[in-house]
Amino acid sequence: MTRETIDTVDASVDNRYSACLLFSANALARVITAIGDEEFGRLGLAYSHAYLLREVVDQPGVTPTQLSNTLFLTPSTITRLIEKLEQKQLVERRAEGKNTKVFPTTKGEQLRDEVVAAWLRTWDRYAGAIGEEQAKTLTQQIFKAAQALGAV
Repeated sequence: MTRETIDTVDASVDNRYSACLLFSANALARVITAIGDEEFGRLGLAYSHAYLLREVVDQPGVTPTQLSNTLFLTPSTITRLIEKLEQKQLVERRAEGKNTKVFPTTKGEQLRDEVVAAWLRTWDRYAGAIGEEQAKTLTQQIFKAAQALGAV
């Protein structure tokens, strides 16, 4: 949104805030989060838990710091996610020298394919609504914008 467009309404969208990135990004985040919550909820997981579990299954022995860097979450958030997955007996922490490493349990490893399937269902719903090419492009643009703004 620029100073010139702040009072302009896009007639094709019929919303005075359609030119505002803050409004649009948050609206998109709410919708995508609801889809992710529904799809991953079938597994008894929040999508954030599923992302972390996938990383641990694919990289046994990953450190919380590495998870924090990969998932762009604070160390305290990573700790809470790990604790929740430990309660569900999907991961376990092991101290190795000065480092703590996170490993999947057998139960966690067995859930991997279902996590991937939930991810694909989420993508199918999103891409089905806006088109696969637009979904790919939008995803890349959002990630690049987040990088440029220092979020990732």
